[in-house]
Amino acid sequence: MTQFPTSTSCIAVALATLSAVVPGIAAAQANNAQAADASRAIAIERGPLGAAIARLGRQAGVVIVADPAVLRGRFTPGVRGRFTPGEALARLLAGTGLSARPDGDGGFMLVSGAETASAGGEDVPSDITVMGNRAVTATKTDTKLTETPQSISAITGEQIAARGAIGLQEALRYTPGLRTEPNGVDNRWDYVTARGGFPAAQFVDGMKRADISAAPRTDVYTFERVEVLRGPSSVLYGQGAAGGIINTISKRPEFRTAGEMAVQYGTFDRKQAQVDVTGALDANGTLAARFVGVVRDSGNQVDFGRDDRIALTPSIRFQPDENTDITLLGLYQRDKAAAISAYVPVVASVNAPAGRRLSRSAFLGEPGHDYYDTEEKSATLLVTHRFSDAIRYSGAVRYSRYKSDNGTVNLSVWSGLENPFIDAANTQIERTVFDFRSRVNMLTTDHNLTFDFATGPFEHKVLVGIDYLRSSARTDYAFGAAGPIDIYAPVYTGVEMGAFDPQPRQVASQLGIYVQDQIRYADRVTLVLGARRDRARTVNEGVDRQVDTVTTFRAGLIGDLGSGIAPYVSYSESFQPTLGLNVYGEAYLPQRGTQYEVGVKWQPTPAILASIAAFDVKGTNRLQTDPTNVNNQIQQGEVKSKGIEVEAAWTVARDFTLSASYAYVDAEIKKATDPLEVGAPIPTVAKHSAGIWGEKSLDLGGDTGLRLGGGVRYVGPTNELAVYQDDAGGSVIDTQRTPGYTLVDALLALDWKQWSLAVNATNLFDKTYYSSCSVRSACGTGYARTVIGTLGYRF
Repeated sequence: MTQFPTSTSCIAVALATLSAVVPGIAAAQANNAQAADASRAIAIERGPLGAAIARLGRQAGVVIVADPAVLRGRFTPGVRGRFTPGEALARLLAGTGLSARPDGDGGFMLVSGAETASAGGEDVPSDITVMGNRAVTATKTDTKLTETPQSISAITGEQIAARGAIGLQEALRYTPGLRTEPNGVDNRWDYVTARGGFPAAQFVDGMKRADISAAPRTDVYTFERVEVLRGPSSVLYGQGAAGGIINTISKRPEFRTAGEMAVQYGTFDRKQAQVDVTGALDANGTLAARFVGVVRDSGNQVDFGRDDRIALTPSIRFQPDENTDITLLGLYQRDKAAAISAYVPVVASVNAPAGRRLSRSAFLGEPGHDYYDTEEKSATLLVTHRFSDAIRYSGAVRYSRYKSDNGTVNLSVWSGLENPFIDAANTQIERTVFDFRSRVNMLTTDHNLTFDFATGPFEHKVLVGIDYLRSSARTDYAFGAAGPIDIYAPVYTGVEMGAFDPQPRQVASQLGIYVQDQIRYADRVTLVLGARRDRARTVNEGVDRQVDTVTTFRAGLIGDLGSGIAPYVSYSESFQPTLGLNVYGEAYLPQRGTQYEVGVKWQPTPAILASIAAFDVKGTNRLQTDPTNVNNQIQQGEVKSKGIEVEAAWTVARDFTLSASYAYVDAEIKKATDPLEVGAPIPTVAKHSAGIWGEKSLDLGGDTGLRLGGGVRYVGPTNELAVYQDDAGGSVIDTQRTPGYTLVDALLALDWKQWSLAVNATNLFDKTYYSSCSVRSACGTGYARTVIGTLGYRF
């Protein structure tokens, strides 16, 4: 079984919906219990374990839950005879390293015989997550989601592949509360906002990456899963915006021998080869290695586009005993992209007269100049050691070097002119050149100790940690003028650039100390309390250093009311340094975020997981233009965002799964230097968004299976307001509306023995849409239909 996200939302509606399916769940549990006690004729041949488990479930009429990533690469000797389901399952698992545990409802959950983690007195697999039941991002400890008083979603690598995602943005399309691809087609970076337009900070294995403008897009094939923690999260992770964090978990070595190889071909002449192999290196099972590699040669939907990549991630793992685990991860990635974005003028897109709308593939830069080349080299060391049942250490350190070179020719449509054309025929627009190059060296480290103890009836899990981040960055810029272009009949003339203007080197560091206590009472109620003290320091060459010291807090309470119902309430804070000085030489205060959240999580059986929540987020100290001095910026801005989120996943039957999400977000400016902007909506934030995805498996016989999947996602309309000056010096309010859109995705996959052939389609019906449009400037063109075929072999 795959791991599914969790989330939040409209409590009354969700509870009513969930209660409607309880009778069916109860009936299914009763049927499972009867089936589990009865012996019957079982006939399953030797072969892949995943297919054998599915057949046993059908023949015995019971639910068997496991993560596909654990089943992958394992084989069974088969079983034939008359057995109870439990007896047959034990024979199928012989020699695989897995075992079965009754789930209490007549079904079974598969667990690793070698790796288990104790939680609440039960043996819970550390490498198997049933229905997204556990995550580490929210608390930095292995905690059940139903004991975590904050919204968190988990998306597995299996789900990412099934939904046809080719990047991190695409992988999060069905996650509530997030706005992916807010700028439309952009092959430079993964830009995601959360809960009202706040940028979501990106982490890998719990440590912060460089800013998206300096680092290449992460490759989803190298992920084990992605966890999304929504809302302010500075207590555990330091500086970040109020929207939340996206934490990707890298694939790591395993002690079983397994692997896969695949080739892809798809739209825009996409050609990709990928490999993932792992296994033990010694007979004692103390040393294991893994290698994940991706090579791609591809175009993109924009004329003259490129999207090429090499990503190599070797890793090695040392486990001398059951208490110590040491993993070293390496990464080398080089991306070469061209025709990197698809911004088109509003007067030639949503506001275009009939017959004057530009094609989605229109390229209005210069083929010999537009490029985005990035490179990342990094090494990560992850260490865990259990001193005793009560004390555990976890440490991580990463050193990364990033290199980014960007060249772009842009249309001059950002000046606020109602008509950007320079000719009477309204076809030609001026262009400018903007190039930059950046070099970033970054060291991040995080060390913590977990203490488990009891004080009377209260069980404590205390986390005490210290983390440190240091980055050294230099970014140089080059500006220039390019000739105008006829946007409807482009003729490319080339550009001449001057030298780069060297910018001061910037060195930033952050030292944080944090403490958290998860207090459990009567195995029913969990109280989470946390606090953090940070010292953030920034030094620019030739400028006095800036030092910010900030204290942040979090608190949450969640209880188990029985029947899997767990209501919760929480409060959390965030901070993010605001670099620079105003014209008076005064340093800016850090931007702050606060959130109140209330919700309910519900997991009556391993086959169902749902959550609902309402949130209220406030971001303060936004920079605004000084109304008394246009060359100065002051901090008066405040953004308020409130809404509801719903997320649910349901294994309807052994061969049919469903997941769904919905979000309502109302985000607006509450304070601004210009009173006319107060109450204005936050651009790119849709009030309504939703998604649903389902997968059905069919047994065709002869070790052959068919998988059918499909999804529908909806993003509502967005609005932007801007204030301009008229000829008389007065203020004029102008608005731009971007229509909403509904898109369909699909999966068709055929599995035969160790082979698989999958065809993924996103935006199946090739709908033309725009992600967002700015007032009097440009629209971000949406993604066209993409079809990718993948032929793979697993062993």
